[in-house]
Amino acid sequence: MKIGEVVKKYKVSKDTIHYYINYGLLVPPKRGSQYDFDEKTLNDLDSILDLKDLSFSLNEIHSILSLNRISGMKNKSDMDQLINIYTDKKTECEGVMEDYKRKISNLNTKIVNLRFENSELTQSGGVPLSMFGYLSCPICGKDFNVINATIKGNSLYAGDLVCDCGYSAIIEDGIIITPNRAKSLYDKPDLERELYKDLPPGMITLFQRSYNKMVDYLNRYSREESVVLETYVNAYFFMHNHIENLNPACKYIVIDKYPETLKMYRDLMNESGSKLDILFIADDSTNYPLKKNLVDLNIDFFAVNEHQFYNHSFLLGKLKPYMSNTGTFIGTYFYFNRGIKSIKNLISLYPESDPLNFNREYFFNEINKTHLDLADWQEMGLTTDSGENLGFGFHEKGEELHLMTYAGTIKGK
Repeated sequence: MKIGEVVKKYKVSKDTIHYYINYGLLVPPKRGSQYDFDEKTLNDLDSILDLKDLSFSLNEIHSILSLNRISGMKNKSDMDQLINIYTDKKTECEGVMEDYKRKISNLNTKIVNLRFENSELTQSGGVPLSMFGYLSCPICGKDFNVINATIKGNSLYAGDLVCDCGYSAIIEDGIIITPNRAKSLYDKPDLERELYKDLPPGMITLFQRSYNKMVDYLNRYSREESVVLETYVNAYFFMHNHIENLNPACKYIVIDKYPETLKMYRDLMNESGSKLDILFIADDSTNYPLKKNLVDLNIDFFAVNEHQFYNHSFLLGKLKPYMSNTGTFIGTYFYFNRGIKSIKNLISLYPESDPLNFNREYFFNEINKTHLDLADWQEMGLTTDSGENLGFGFHEKGEELHLMTYAGTIKGK
């Protein structure tokens, strides 16, 4: 055979054949300048490929071929030597096999442990027992009694919260669900995060500027063991997107009207390995089952605006009774500059919306009425195009939508 025929038949490259020749494994006769692969050379090639499959190195293969070439394997001592070579390789393979069995066993252990830990994570996230004392009846202010409780570790996963006055709420899958269920016909749980999709670059820039400022506020006003509150997370959930900036020494309360949204975020935060103490409450009101004067820091990312989609009231005023005497509000506020068409679109899409939503003058007037002292507020910029985004589908292209951040404390509570 010519080398081209050998390559085709044995499915090895020309470079490999030449390497074997240069190494001394193959010794084909030559006719002129070309190699002629005779029967003996092809038998050697068969042996080489067979021995390679048995994990012999090229050096070991060379020794075996040399043994055969020198002696022709005509006596017992040569056969015994070859048997010893094969026996040593068999022992070596058995050792490798045992080593791989050990590695496979260790890998299986790691997989099982990770699956167990992942299972533990997905089951965590109930009502932290350390935060149960934060709860009280929103009607009479008394502490709850708990019946039919299911407790795992340091968390309450199921049960009924009942008060002597007749008020009751349930704990389902670790989330407190009050009788104030979601009632708007113009809202739904955003489990696919459609509100985040299709944001144009200009809008994303505004968001990032506000994120940076909010993180700055968070670092400035968050104290060790503070109680931190965020509401209306179905729209935007600042804590989840900035979990790395949250102080693990604080306690966190997250409220939204949809238990499905809360469960989704609770599971996502658990899967990320979060060890934060978080109390999740599903309530479509501002009459929460929380003790008054409890919260040290309120986070508002679009929450004031979102509240006015379905209510004719100022969210921070509604939250004030839950704030401590030194409580701080940090947040963002979107407003239009002469956004007449946009507000008209807003009310058409959301008939329950307050026409004073997205109104800068209204915001500052309500800040004063709520007796908040603005320590800081800054303009983040504006956009005239929010894209085809669901959250801002009412924005009339060309009208200026501004975003500002703010931080304020309660005056003389």
